[in-house]
Amino acid sequence: MKNIDMLFLDYANDKNLTESEKDIIHFLIQKKLAGETLSIRAAANDLFVSTATIIRLCKKLGFSGYSEFIYNLNLKVTKMLNQEVEYVDSIHQPLVESVVSFKQNYQRTIDSLDETSIEQFLTQINDNKMIYFYGAGFSTVFSSYFAKKLELFGYYVSNTTTSDSRAIFLNNIQKYKLLIAFSRSGETAKVLEKVKIAKDKGVKTILFTGNSKSSTAKISDIVFTVLDPTIESQQEFEVTSYESNMFMLIDLLLLVAIKRGIITEY
Repeated sequence: MKNIDMLFLDYANDKNLTESEKDIIHFLIQKKLAGETLSIRAAANDLFVSTATIIRLCKKLGFSGYSEFIYNLNLKVTKMLNQEVEYVDSIHQPLVESVVSFKQNYQRTIDSLDETSIEQFLTQINDNKMIYFYGAGFSTVFSSYFAKKLELFGYYVSNTTTSDSRAIFLNNIQKYKLLIAFSRSGETAKVLEKVKIAKDKGVKTILFTGNSKSSTAKISDIVFTVLDPTIESQQEFEVTSYESNMFMLIDLLLLVAIKRGIITEY
């Protein structure tokens, strides 16, 4: 409901006003919301009514006269506009703070990128058109996204999760030369196990993680780290920049590959 309608109902409700009286109230509220305060004579001239008519209406609304009505209207409008500002601030401030934080974390992620790792990554996806993806928990969202992207670019991909048995992984990994794994903590036992198996089979391993010092990161051939604000608290279910920044990092690497001519957009 608009401010003008709320104020109008506040004054006119259950007052048995005529249509002419309703028009007068609506006009005066509209002027006040626009920042104008009219004298009773100016209001009467604009409304084509007498000042006596406006005074009678004000008394009908419970006020001693026009001045008291205008004073009351001014209080209501001021309070309403202040509440609006507070409401907007309650949304704007946390939004701005979150955007700033997300940008800072993304920039820190990009600044920490090792160009040698990017070069090695580009070499691997250039040499291997068959790629095995593996993720655990929420990280399966990232592995699925990356795998689907490369599939659209003509790659043959296999995307599996911790729900697949060790035997299935062993059987499948032998067809590939490149494994791309996702693990936020880098300490998920099943991810660590699969990376070890891949390395034993001579498969190159690329890890995307939030923890560059993790057990999995230490044994992976190439590691890309996205800044994880929960790295100390281990509260992985907090809403942070980690997820969105991981997606941006994936797209950034794909764009570099496209510009290098390694990947062709159809």
